[in-house]
Amino acid sequence: MEYTGSQYIGEYVDGRMEGEAEYLLPTETKYVGEMKDGMFHGQGTLYFPNGSRYDAIWEKGLAVKGSLKSPIWTRLEKSLKAVTIVEMASMTQSQG
Repeated sequence: MEYTGSQYIGEYVDGRMEGEAEYLLPTETKYVGEMKDGMFHGQGTLYFPNGSRYDAIWEKGLAVKGSLKSPIWTRLEKSLKAVTIVEMASMTQSQG
């Protein structure tokens, strides 16, 4: 995670992030929830630095059902799917 600037607190199974976890991205967005095979999977919440949160059911890294709670609607959150895809790409564990 050193090269991405991300921080992961949780278990690993076969070198992949798995189970209940916290994942802090370099943008200070934080994910708290279930991980499977290195991806968001199950119930989890994205917390954004501006106080917004996105509660969702995730399947293989993609939100399949969710709700946004936001005191301020930002451009970043309007493209949540794109943000999620970009941030998920940074979630690979260093094999070095």
